[in-house]
Amino acid sequence: MMINAKEFGLKGKNKRADTRALQRALNYAKKHGNTEIYIPAGEYHIRKALVIYARTSLILDDNAVLKRCGKDALLKNGTKLKRYYGYDGNGHIRISGGTFDMNGEAYPYNNTAMSIGHAREIEIRNVTFKDIVGGHAIDACGLNGLYMGGCQFLGFNNPQGDRSFSEAIQIDLQVKGAFPKFGAADGTITKNVIIEHCYFGNSDTPTMQPWNRAIGSHASRFNQFYDNIHIRHNTFEGMGYYALTPLKSTNMYIYDNHFINCNGGIRYLAVKEGKNARDLKGKERSTQAGKHLYIYNNDFEGHMKKDAVHIQSYNCVKHQDIVIADNHFNDESQSLFLNNIQGLVLDVPDNTKIKATQLININE
Repeated sequence: MMINAKEFGLKGKNKRADTRALQRALNYAKKHGNTEIYIPAGEYHIRKALVIYARTSLILDDNAVLKRCGKDALLKNGTKLKRYYGYDGNGHIRISGGTFDMNGEAYPYNNTAMSIGHAREIEIRNVTFKDIVGGHAIDACGLNGLYMGGCQFLGFNNPQGDRSFSEAIQIDLQVKGAFPKFGAADGTITKNVIIEHCYFGNSDTPTMQPWNRAIGSHASRFNQFYDNIHIRHNTFEGMGYYALTPLKSTNMYIYDNHFINCNGGIRYLAVKEGKNARDLKGKERSTQAGKHLYIYNNDFEGHMKKDAVHIQSYNCVKHQDIVIADNHFNDESQSLFLNNIQGLVLDVPDNTKIKATQLININE
């Protein structure tokens, strides 16, 4: 069943009427299930986060814009009034088309455009995320099955200087402090992810700049591994730090991407100590690294102040089974830092600058 949000009072450029109308449409979809909500061309002002429920599709016209006019996020798939555990929250959600504009110049308040957690099967296609301040374009926290294709991530600002670690796409897990919107901090990990054919760069808004980090994680716990992550056929332009910053994982595939004038390319880290090394009960545990990382057929273009590929572990705990092959480096500044790896397959041009320590079983 398809419904048109206009039928629920959508007006355009009216933050009270537009927010109310879209939430009414989302509530109707919740009641009836398996519903597509169509949002026609126009600019719609959103004053507080909309809540989308299970088995709902949100289909935006290519010229439809949801513009934040407040301090809140634009969309989330849950509410603090209800507890969610594991992957049993509001899933099987599809969002396509249009622009989610966080309006960071007019509303320079730290927040995330989409907060999606505790769910199965989230699909986001051909959506533009624009002008985020401080937060993420999407916080993907505790998801089993995330597909993002053909999206654009344009413009980021960090006016307070305290959110340089924010990723456009945060691949996250449900622990205390990581996902404040709703749900149980039960350690639910994000897995089975595809991010492809997306562009990460700047917008045309004067106060904005490209993201520091395009895709990555900055939270972890002992024995919790992000799993089966595919990052492919994307373009990262002008990222202010490493474009990709994944933490320890299993089965991560990074291939056929284009890095243009980024300060750094790919940084893959073990978890050394501190809260990210604790188990889910809060007990301090030891350093833990990842395994099965594949980096191949990526193009690195332009001067890099940081490494093109930087892989690091600590305390003699080694990443296991890493393949780096058939990548293309076009500037002498681009280097590889490889530390604490057991089982490395390395195929790079002879003139590639490699900073390597504590490697075991290198196959070149």
